[in-house]
Amino acid sequence: MTVSDKSALFIGPQGEQGEVFSALWSHLLKVTMQRRAQRFENDPEWQPISVETHNSGHEAVQSALEQLLGLLREEIPTFSPRYLGHMVSDVSIPALLGHMAMLFENANLASREAAVVGSALETEAINLLANMVGLDPKPARGHFTSGGTLANFEAVWRARYRLDHWLALGVWLKLNQHSDAPLFEWAHCGWPVYREQMKRHGLSEPDLVPYSSVVMGALAMSRFAREHFDEEWPEPVLLVPGNKHYSWPKAANIFGLGREAVWSCDLDDRGRLSPLSLKGQIDRAKVEGRPIMMVVSVAGTTELGMIDPVDKVADLLDDFRENRGLHIWHHIDAAYGGYFCSALDGEACVLSEASESALRAFPRASSITLDPHKLGFVPYACGAFLVPDANAYLVSNIHAPYLEEVVNAEFPSWSTTLEGSRAATGPSAVWLSAKIMPLDSSGHGGFLNTSLQITRAFYEAVSSVSPDIRMLDSSDTNVLCFAVAAEGDALSEANRKTDAVIADFRKSPELSATRTGLTIEHYGELVKSTVARWGGLLDTDQLTVVRMVIMNPYLDNDAIVQKIQTQLEGSIRYALEQ
Repeated sequence: MTVSDKSALFIGPQGEQGEVFSALWSHLLKVTMQRRAQRFENDPEWQPISVETHNSGHEAVQSALEQLLGLLREEIPTFSPRYLGHMVSDVSIPALLGHMAMLFENANLASREAAVVGSALETEAINLLANMVGLDPKPARGHFTSGGTLANFEAVWRARYRLDHWLALGVWLKLNQHSDAPLFEWAHCGWPVYREQMKRHGLSEPDLVPYSSVVMGALAMSRFAREHFDEEWPEPVLLVPGNKHYSWPKAANIFGLGREAVWSCDLDDRGRLSPLSLKGQIDRAKVEGRPIMMVVSVAGTTELGMIDPVDKVADLLDDFRENRGLHIWHHIDAAYGGYFCSALDGEACVLSEASESALRAFPRASSITLDPHKLGFVPYACGAFLVPDANAYLVSNIHAPYLEEVVNAEFPSWSTTLEGSRAATGPSAVWLSAKIMPLDSSGHGGFLNTSLQITRAFYEAVSSVSPDIRMLDSSDTNVLCFAVAAEGDALSEANRKTDAVIADFRKSPELSATRTGLTIEHYGELVKSTVARWGGLLDTDQLTVVRMVIMNPYLDNDAIVQKIQTQLEGSIRYALEQ
């Protein structure tokens, strides 16, 4: 089922579809109350109360509710197309209804005993997302999380499980004189070699427990290695793009890797991961004997909305696997940009050729993070974690006697997820939204293609305001960034002018944009090439830019866009004149 009239899919920035939503909401509420009344209809009524008591209680709730609603009048109006700040926007009517319908059920995905329908919906919704990014839904596995950060942690948990098994096997083989290969090589041996060696030596997983750093602890294994081998215990590393999203240092901290274990790879002059730098870091890890727990590429960077060359990263890792026998986990953090996969395969697709190639390479990854609560127009908090098959979904076994342990990975539960209790609202919202707005170019992708076209229009409008507007190269997605600098301005002076524009935006209640800093340490090539365009001096270590996210669904209205562009141009001119 689909809806051709897009106006019926969103409430509207001024509540234009309020009556439509009200009717649907009333129907949802009526059916929900009927279900409660009919489920155990012969049960006695719960605490009958007098009219006076009822009215008193009702008045107290309404009074408190009015207080809350009064406070919410001052909340950031992220539903408005005037909000161009962070990666958040209005939610769709189907997603909102799906979220609210499940909210009444209060289903907990920790166990199917508490969420039979919720668990089934999670599986169906994961299959829909898997299909969107090009995975085969039948072998694919995954589950919903509270957001992209937790989904990234899920990837580290599974990558660590895999690496620890291979490394523990290597320790056993070296200890028993069956191998003299460095532990680094065993840490990347691959499941086929692992299983062949386990079978050859009649081993079972319990035999490797004494050599597992996850079970015994890294410190204990470090002492063990010094006592028994002529090499140090191999400390794993994470190879991440230079922009280094905060979730990766967090993951290193939580999983006990240490801050130094997060190795940055250089970015190119557009802010994308450099495969050449990645290769250098892999070679360095091998020389230093540091197993690579994971390589990360990003589809939709937080700062600039860029899409890393995922296909070229996959090519590089394929080469290491096929020609050097090194199996390296490849995680794609597509929290923001993953939904652009829905824009592929249509005549209206306006993604660049490089971005298309990157998105089409998703099935070659070991794991993927998505955030439906961003470009999925789904309410917070809703993230998703996907893997191509059950092998990539394996994790350490945890036991809890009061909960049913689900061995079948088709139904994720407390034992296979970092979060114990998980709301079923996200799966319900994604499921209903996808039923109405298919996750392809005929549905959801159409909105995203429109946002790309509007971003280009904004790019032209902003760049035409003044020759002192210095646009960063157009984003791979729908993020627009610019600095302010006259010819010959030093970087510090350009930052001062850019901050003046941002300050004017922040004073105005009419428009919202954000500020971000691109450091030379993380964005060296981009900062240098950008400043060189106006002949500036690099006298400070950061380029300040105005950042706008053009994701709001109401920006497909030409009149709204023109009004916002006019006001935007006026604000920039005013700030430049000060």
